[in-house]
Amino acid sequence: MTGRARAALAVLLLCAGCTSAAPGERPSRPSVPASSSVPATVLPPATNDYGDAVRAAVRQGLHVWLEADLVKRWQQGPASFRQALRQLSALASIHGVAGIKIADELGYHDGLTSAARISAFLGDAARGLRQYAPGKPLLVDMIVPSLGCLPVQSPPLLWSTECQVKSDGQYPQLSLPAVTGYLRLHDVAVLDLSTGLLPDTTYAGWGVTRDIAQQQAWAKVGALGWGSLVTLHARKALAHPGDYPGTSATAESDLRTWVDLPLRDGARAVDVWTWRQQYQGALNRLLDPGLRPNPLWDALLQRRAAGDQLVTHLSPHSLEVGLDADLAMLARVFTAVFIAAGTG
Repeated sequence: MTGRARAALAVLLLCAGCTSAAPGERPSRPSVPASSSVPATVLPPATNDYGDAVRAAVRQGLHVWLEADLVKRWQQGPASFRQALRQLSALASIHGVAGIKIADELGYHDGLTSAARISAFLGDAARGLRQYAPGKPLLVDMIVPSLGCLPVQSPPLLWSTECQVKSDGQYPQLSLPAVTGYLRLHDVAVLDLSTGLLPDTTYAGWGVTRDIAQQQAWAKVGALGWGSLVTLHARKALAHPGDYPGTSATAESDLRTWVDLPLRDGARAVDVWTWRQQYQGALNRLLDPGLRPNPLWDALLQRRAAGDQLVTHLSPHSLEVGLDADLAMLARVFTAVFIAAGTG
């Protein structure tokens, strides 16, 4: 098999079901200023730390997605946005890169507070990367708060109805019709979806469980037809500071909600945050310090053995032991990895 064929196969394996629009399918959206356009340029492969991490991950047999914060760069203006596109071009040129993540929690506390702004960003990013990284599918992750409000409850509960009204009032740019509209633009091929579940105590007060809420959320996603517009992944933060605080029973309960149910009900893969990252004053990991396994890791290993497609995140500047050692351990559970692109 040629190198080009292997690269194509990697994309197909991770992005099974990615869709693209036929001519004339794209709905209208706000016009984008001409100043946001970029020249067609594909740069030589990157030779920095991020490039080294991509190559090391590919050697471990991992499918690699570049992880970029293009929302921030887009809001800073055309020059900053163009520079980020150039950085991504150099990394996307490396053999084995399957695609590019362009936004983290799109529309959620990132300054994009309207459907028009989100649509404009998606259009600019898609056009720019078609020029700078042609052929690479794009991915965004999103929190959709109203999905956590028991959206298919019948008959509707007063509390769930109030929850949906409140969610849509606070985040109109993340309402179900708005998200459907973004997916119909066909600017992205993959959606990493957080269903915005509420605390367990809230559901207990409503007389349901967290698992029921998750099943209802994914049932609503199915009814909306999102899986026919993009490849769907679920996403959940399961990393922890220090040693894992739970038991095997805790791990199994969490993975049933956040991995098993989404994969059963429409997700093709699950994005598990994160390999190792500083967050809110603490260093969060999936393993315990020193790459030591724990009940969560053991439960994830079982999912990998059963054929689950799992993805996590890695930065070459936050490693437990070293790049090769960390990736070798990571590859025991995960089939794909988001590698930081240095655009943040």
